[in-house]
Amino acid sequence: MKTVNKLPRREFLRLSAFSGASLALGYIHLSGGGFEVVKFSSPAVPGMEINPYVFIDKTGMIFLCNHRPEMGQGTFQSIPMIIAEELEVDINQVKILASPADSSKYGDQMVVGSRSIHGSFEPMLRVGASAREMLLKAAADKWKVSPDECMAKKGNIIHRPSGRQLSYGALAEAAAKLDVPKNPRLKNPSEYTIIGQSIPRSDIPSKLNGEARFGIDAVIPGMLYASIEHSPVFLGKIASFKDAKARAIPGVKHVFKTSRNVWGHTREGVAVLAENYWAALQGRKLLEIVWDNGDLESWSTQKIKDNYKAAAKGESVSFRGKGDFESAWSGSKNKIEAAYETPYQTHAPMEPMNALVSVEKDRCVFWGSTQNPNGTRRQLSAITNLPESKVEINYTFMGGAFGRKSMTDVVEEAADLSIQSGAPVKVIWTREDDLTQGPFRACSLNVFKGALDDQGNPLALEHLVVAQEIQNQTGKDNRASGSIAGGINTEYAIPNYRIAGILQKFHIPITYWRSVYHSTNCFAHESFIDEMAHLAKKDPLDFRLAMLKEHRRYTQVLNIVARHSGWYQQHEKNIAKGVAIMERSGSFVAMVTEISVAGGKVKPVKITCAVDCGRIVNPDTIRAQSEGCIVMGLTATYKSAITIEKGRVIQQNFDTYKMLRLEECPEIEVIVVPSEDSPEGVGEAALPAVAPSLTNAIFAATGKRIRTLPFNMDEI
Repeated sequence: MKTVNKLPRREFLRLSAFSGASLALGYIHLSGGGFEVVKFSSPAVPGMEINPYVFIDKTGMIFLCNHRPEMGQGTFQSIPMIIAEELEVDINQVKILASPADSSKYGDQMVVGSRSIHGSFEPMLRVGASAREMLLKAAADKWKVSPDECMAKKGNIIHRPSGRQLSYGALAEAAAKLDVPKNPRLKNPSEYTIIGQSIPRSDIPSKLNGEARFGIDAVIPGMLYASIEHSPVFLGKIASFKDAKARAIPGVKHVFKTSRNVWGHTREGVAVLAENYWAALQGRKLLEIVWDNGDLESWSTQKIKDNYKAAAKGESVSFRGKGDFESAWSGSKNKIEAAYETPYQTHAPMEPMNALVSVEKDRCVFWGSTQNPNGTRRQLSAITNLPESKVEINYTFMGGAFGRKSMTDVVEEAADLSIQSGAPVKVIWTREDDLTQGPFRACSLNVFKGALDDQGNPLALEHLVVAQEIQNQTGKDNRASGSIAGGINTEYAIPNYRIAGILQKFHIPITYWRSVYHSTNCFAHESFIDEMAHLAKKDPLDFRLAMLKEHRRYTQVLNIVARHSGWYQQHEKNIAKGVAIMERSGSFVAMVTEISVAGGKVKPVKITCAVDCGRIVNPDTIRAQSEGCIVMGLTATYKSAITIEKGRVIQQNFDTYKMLRLEECPEIEVIVVPSEDSPEGVGEAALPAVAPSLTNAIFAATGKRIRTLPFNMDEI
């Protein structure tokens, strides 16, 4: 398949210009919900923009559009696959375009929360089906036959009785003159030939041979490079600075103060701008800055932990509940209590934060890696006082993101420096910047109480979360919302339970991190479920199944993972297994981690993961996403953490913020469960279950219950 991974705007505008002479379809959102498929050149919807997805020109070229940024999750190919299925074209026939950033046409283009396929599936099916039916009718009209005598196949319309055929290119102009069908016939899923197939991703070859362009690769004439020295202490202010030595570096053009807003806090820095990045970086090293840190250096990881533990004794907010927890708890003879701690984590994508912005008198242009193209557009409009129509967003492939590139703070720095210098400015953060400046995944404290009845059945459970909240980091509102309880499984049939939270506010910045609060809460919740199973003297997997008899999808993935992992089979004395489950973004996961114990050392040897994400678009992408989740989950479980001393992050690079190495990775088996349910998201689904399935296995092998992450695998 041919791909366009360079900046697509000119190509896209060219397509838009000839859409009247070709078939160009998209859809519009209707008031009150729903959508309607329309032609891109349609005059029938005055004042409404159309989001175009299908272009077929007279030469036979077929362009399919993907409107979601690609950060490795696979939407670049998966969304066009859905269109191609109903359009009846070979996916290798088409050219994929990344759409412009335009919320008036495409709605929310942000890639977070594993929402892309879930939100696009039905609209993309109908766009493809509408184009197919218009081409069928155009051919039938030309042959003066009934459309029922015609069929679409691999970019051609075939007349069944005579065998005559016409290409889509030959029919595009005639089809463009027809009305768009209101209710095109959608294929029965049993007829799918593309959806559900492991089709190789078209963006991979360009990423392997170096042709793909990421934000960090963007270059335009006349641009300057910027490297920025930020305060190592969070919220430290610039008292004074000397820049004479920095300005003496050949190629350095400017030194400016700059700032960015991070969730309501202003974070200052001193930027060195130069003709090349090396000069900017060397100049930055020679800056002499005096920081005003006030009492900010008193903050440490231990201080935050102590704060959490003290807060846990105070008043909490109840989010969800059932029955009477307090009465059931106080009346039980079989009780258990525990607390779990998880640390700050950073995103650490291989491509560090960067942004290229050119602010001119009457327009602003952005090039770069972003999960949030329209948020970037809005932010640049606000900074420059230009209407959004004058802000052009060119988003590229991302070299990883995991939530960090949903923010626009680095874009803000680049725009500010472009305004000050009068030139396009490209900001590149170093790895040290990327690890130490945040924002991070929130650390948390999870406190539990559990009780069993006299037969060892679950009777009561309380789960209290103490954490910072992403959307409430500043201001006077100190009441926790249910967002910090994300990932707490209330599907278990426990007659009395209470889910509650306590909000803590610090100046340490946090943001969305792959699976967000699911990654911390699931570790705690699934570990405690195991503790209750141990108290009840029951098999941990059976204990879960007994509480999930009425839940079809959880029961299914548990049974599948039990079978594939050999859960019930006799295994060697030095082998142990742990289990955990999770629902994230509508997908259901069951995971079994197998460990070996030899020579006093514990080692994960295999992880078996069953994933039910509803209707499958590309099984290989689902497996790849799940494998990526597992590797990232293992890293966060026992390899890495962000720790703070004297107000600053200790970890500076990958020598201290450890990544899982290739030789440390266990065997991974991902079972993609066939399903007729609606398609859901998989980009985060498998991560939350990694930590508890591993630590539950360690308990099974050693009797040691791990309640604090990360832990040292060599010291168990």
